[in-house]
Amino acid sequence: MAITARQPTQELVDLVGALGGRWHGPSAMCRCPAHADQTASLSLRQGDKGILVHCFAGCHPDDVLRELGRIKPGRAFPRPETTTPRDPSELVARMWSEGRAVAATPAEAYLRRRFLTPHFSDLRYHPRCPKGRKPLTVFLPALLVGVRNEVGICAIQRIFLDVEHGGYTEKMLLGETGTGSWRGTPTEETVAIAEGFETAAAFTQLHGIPCWASMGAKRLGALTLPSGVTSVILAEDNGTEGRRAGSKAFRAYRAQGRGVRRMPPPRRFGDWADVMEAQQRGEGVGR
Repeated sequence: MAITARQPTQELVDLVGALGGRWHGPSAMCRCPAHADQTASLSLRQGDKGILVHCFAGCHPDDVLRELGRIKPGRAFPRPETTTPRDPSELVARMWSEGRAVAATPAEAYLRRRFLTPHFSDLRYHPRCPKGRKPLTVFLPALLVGVRNEVGICAIQRIFLDVEHGGYTEKMLLGETGTGSWRGTPTEETVAIAEGFETAAAFTQLHGIPCWASMGAKRLGALTLPSGVTSVILAEDNGTEGRRAGSKAFRAYRAQGRGVRRMPPPRRFGDWADVMEAQQRGEGVGR
C-alpha cells in the first residue's frame, strides 16, 4: 500500500514557523523543544489524527508533544509550497538502473559468506544506495534484490552491507511488492516459494529447483504464478509463523488447481538458508 503524504494543518505550519524549522516535502525539521537542541533533530509531519513527531536525539514522543503544546506562535505563518510526493515506482526504476553487476563487489562478498552463488538473476550492487528521508539521507553500499511481477521490477529489497565484516546491517523494501516475487532462475513447471531471498537462493542450490522469494511470510500464498507453473513446493520456514503461512499458501495454490507440496527444512533449522550454511560447514543435516 502506498503511503499518502498529508497536507499540514495551519497549526503545524505555525509550530514549524515558531521553531524556525524548514520544510522538506511533507515533513519539517526543527530544533526539538524537549531538549537543548543545537541542530534540527526533530521531524514533524501531519498524521491522520494529529502531528507525528520523531526526535532523532532520542526524546520520547510524549515529552515532545507536551513541549509543543506550550508553544504559542503568536501569528500565522505562510504555508509551505506544495510538493508532490515522488512516485515510488520512479524511485525503484532509478535505483535499479543505477545498480551494477555484483561480481567483485561487497555484494558478492556477502553472498559468498552466505554460501550463495552470485549468478542468480535480478541481483545488483549499489555502491551509494540512499537510506532515509531528506535531509537525513545517508548513502551506503547495498545489495539490491529485484521483486518482479508480470510487467517488470516493481520493488527492491535493499540489503545494506557491513563491508568490514561481510554481513549486513539492515534490510529495507522500496516500492509496492503487490503479487510480485524475487525470481532468481527461469520458470519451470515446478516452482518452490520461500519467504526470504537468501532462503530461496539456498533452496535452489540445495535441490536444483527454481525457488522464488515472497518477501515475507504473509505473502507466501499471494504470488501471481505463470500459467505454466503446474506444481508448487512451499519451502516454508520453521516456527509458528512459517507453518501458519505454509498452511494458508497450501490452500491458496490448491484452489488455483495446482499441485502443492509443503517442504519445510529439518526441524532443528529455522529455514533452508540455515541448512545450506550447516551443510557447507560439514555439519550433519538430518531431518
